Amino acid sequence: MKKSLIVLGHGSKAPEATETLAAVTAMVREKTAYDRVDYASLQLSEPDLAEVVRDQAATGMGQITVLPFLIAVGQHVKIDIPEALAELGRQLPEVEIRLAGPLGADPRLAEILVERAQEMER
Repeated sequence: MKKSLIVLGHGSKAPEATETLAAVTAMVREKTAYDRVDYASLQLSEPDLAEVVRDQAATGMGQITVLPFLIAVGQHVKIDIPEALAELGRQLPEVEIRLAGPLGADPRLAEILVERAQEMER
């Protein structure tokens, strides 16, 4: 079975936000052996989640894992994303669509923040 990932960002009208999402997705792609790794946005920018899920399904992906590029469990993670994926699952019953957890309080995020603070001290 072909497997894919979707790095799901919030979305923004600012092009830099999409550029960052694309760059992070490229890093994930380099570090994994999935058949496809793409990005999508929840709102305000393209491509949107439904478009990417449908495109991946059309290219034969049998299992799609959505990775929220979000910090905390909020409205999007608890309600919006699961509802959107449930609807896509009804439309694409041949595809297993899975949702990973958000980034959360991961110690690696604290390390990045400390590095950014230290950069300001130089």
